[in-house]
Amino acid sequence: MRRCSLAVLLLVATAASAAPRITFVRRVPAAHDLAPAERIAVIYAIGDSDKVLTFVERFVDDVARAGTLRITNAVENNHHYAVLDGTALAALRHDHPADAYLGVNVFTCSGVERSAEGSEHDVDGSRVKRTHHWVDATCSARVDVLGRDGKKLFSYHVRGEGTSPRAVTLSDDEKDVAYEQAARFAANVAAEEITPRAVRESIELDDSAPAFVDGMARIDAGRLNDARAIWEAALRRHRDSAALNFNLGALSEAIGDLEAARGYFQAAVKLSPKETRYKSELQLFQKRVRR
Repeated sequence: MRRCSLAVLLLVATAASAAPRITFVRRVPAAHDLAPAERIAVIYAIGDSDKVLTFVERFVDDVARAGTLRITNAVENNHHYAVLDGTALAALRHDHPADAYLGVNVFTCSGVERSAEGSEHDVDGSRVKRTHHWVDATCSARVDVLGRDGKKLFSYHVRGEGTSPRAVTLSDDEKDVAYEQAARFAANVAAEEITPRAVRESIELDDSAPAFVDGMARIDAGRLNDARAIWEAALRRHRDSAALNFNLGALSEAIGDLEAARGYFQAAVKLSPKETRYKSELQLFQKRVRR
């Protein structure tokens, strides 16, 4: 059977007093996979707002924190490699060797001041009406991805929103909060586009299945393959058990064997078509593997 490259980082069974569950963390591939690149560098940041610096700094931090790519901020000293002719490309590859280069382009921010009537207590404790103001801001950017030869491979667009605190009178610092937030959220989205994510999943098992206790004991001990061997042996004796097929589907997904998981979930639904939990989990599984 084909094995998925899914990274199972955590697997926990709940306490016996609660509904038995299998919990695992799966790895969701990046929307824009830069493989086989391992080293990348941001080489230009162009925009009409100084929040582009906030964007780049947060973007670099988020990518580095993901741990799948080594990233360098080559624009820290306001040195941008926007035009890569022969000499500039050679200098770039000497100063910032990387497998791929990224540039931030057409970065821009806009904001709208809003207001609404609310109430608050005055110094005497009385309730009084006040008009509160705040700013809703949006920052957007285009991220260019270039190869080692400096030629653009593709681009993707990102957008982030932010809101300032609400106040009777907004200071410049309070307004700035909205733009800072928007730039940071846009950077977070940009980083997620090129880095895989770890997503925690939890599936409630069916304790009415044959050999449930023996298999669950192995799961509690972290011996997942042993648990699957026990339940697969039980399935050979109880082929019409929808509950056993369902549990094997959940366990197979946690291990990373998505083909087997799909088959077991489908078998559970076929054997017990009126069981809404089985149908629901099959639908959720199909959504998870499409991400």
